[in-house]
Amino acid sequence: MKKLSALLLILFILPLSIHSQTMKVVNKSFSENDKKLNYYITADYPQADFGPEALMGVRGISDDINNGIDTIVNNIISGFKNSVSEMTNHTAMNGLGSSLEIKGDASVIAGTIFSAQIKEFSAVIGMAHPNTIITSYNYCITSGGLLTDISGLFLHQSDYLKYISDYCKMDLKMNAERNGYTNINEMIETGASPDVKNFSVWNLSEDMLNITFNAYQVAPYVFGIQSVSIPLSNMTNMINPEGPLSFMFR
Repeated sequence: MKKLSALLLILFILPLSIHSQTMKVVNKSFSENDKKLNYYITADYPQADFGPEALMGVRGISDDINNGIDTIVNNIISGFKNSVSEMTNHTAMNGLGSSLEIKGDASVIAGTIFSAQIKEFSAVIGMAHPNTIITSYNYCITSGGLLTDISGLFLHQSDYLKYISDYCKMDLKMNAERNGYTNINEMIETGASPDVKNFSVWNLSEDMLNITFNAYQVAPYVFGIQSVSIPLSNMTNMINPEGPLSFMFR
């Protein structure tokens, strides 16, 4: 909390300096190989960067963003290593071991929002099948830093959650029907019901709110990860004009 307060103070004192420097996306990569437990890890994921001439306060913002993303990646790696260590067999019949691949990308929206998506693909020897999970990370330098959920984008008295839920359910049901599935409506109704927890994986582009549903949330495993993109222009009357999406009202 103290760190966040200090960042907000910097933003208040030096707004022109901050906005005169452009936030960019760079990549961080590394790999790790453990011969004893027979696993291999590769990671390539985004970081925020204001360039070598960035002021100290602006560098503090990029550090805050990057530390948050590093925490997500480190937690993924820690969970993978724990799963591998719990297995008694570390080599498959083809001689291969366990693996974890982490990839990510990010966008900078209106110069103030850093919206990142981290994708993990893990294959642990002894588990039924590989696993793919997407995690999102959103940060706004002008609206309190880390955006913990989509509620921070909208007016609280608006009916944004019902609108998002109804839009996603309609899109998901249409996709299921296109693929010949007419019996998973109950999964969709439950997994995309108007509960903010159901929309915990989300990202922004200049004109879209992109919702991600990981495997099993709204459909059987065969569907994999699904996503729904909602035009922000559809929700202008629900968006908080003083929040992270204030650029839409300029």
